[in-house]
Amino acid sequence: MKPLTGWSVICLRPGAQQPEVRRAVRARGGMHVALPGLRLASMPEEAPARAALREALACPAVVFTSPAAVDFAARLAPLRLRAEQSAIAVGEGTARALARHGLHALMPPPEAMHSDGVLALPQWREAAGPIGLVTAPGGRGVIAAGLAARGLELRRAEVYRRLPPRPHARRIRALIQAPAPRAVLVSSGEALEAVLAALPDTARVRLLDATAVASSQRLVDLARDCGFAHALRAPSPTAIAMLDALAAHVGAAGFR
Repeated sequence: MKPLTGWSVICLRPGAQQPEVRRAVRARGGMHVALPGLRLASMPEEAPARAALREALACPAVVFTSPAAVDFAARLAPLRLRAEQSAIAVGEGTARALARHGLHALMPPPEAMHSDGVLALPQWREAAGPIGLVTAPGGRGVIAAGLAARGLELRRAEVYRRLPPRPHARRIRALIQAPAPRAVLVSSGEALEAVLAALPDTARVRLLDATAVASSQRLVDLARDCGFAHALRAPSPTAIAMLDALAAHVGAAGFR
């Protein structure tokens, strides 16, 4: 029997990332439930976003904060860097997105694929700036603050927006009808809080009844604060790592 047979696995990632997660869930015997926690959209004014992106791409090092940052940036301008420039990805998904545009990216180790992990990279010891940051408005601002604390000048390019979700009735129905046991993959606190705020009461209760599989201790704590009775930590935010953590939990608990 596959390790997640009988489990419903709810994924809060943006729609473009759902197919990859669906394949990984099904490969482990689980049922995939797509429930994007955020809507992604282009910036309302394209010209300023393109100008800011070109400035960021001219920097010695350019940090991309998500696969969406890569995809939306590529719609604005070709993603080309000179040999002496460095592309830095927050995590594996972002690095794969950059690879599709021919860019090899530096990234933190699997256990540190987050903003603090980016700031811990040894490359910053020799950095002189300015540093490009390709991202969206809002967020926790950890990378920007950390680079500023090192005295590095920042060229910020906001290339897309994260908007509150508008869960379709079909997705809400799929969540409510998803059989137990259920798990939800949590790799973004913003997405988790946004989807909980957007769901009707019945669906929200059903989501909170799931086991939260979170990609950092901060997100484990947030899940518990949001009302999840059960939360466990995965070693990294990749879908494979999160699903393997759930499978290990299932095996250790001895239930299906």
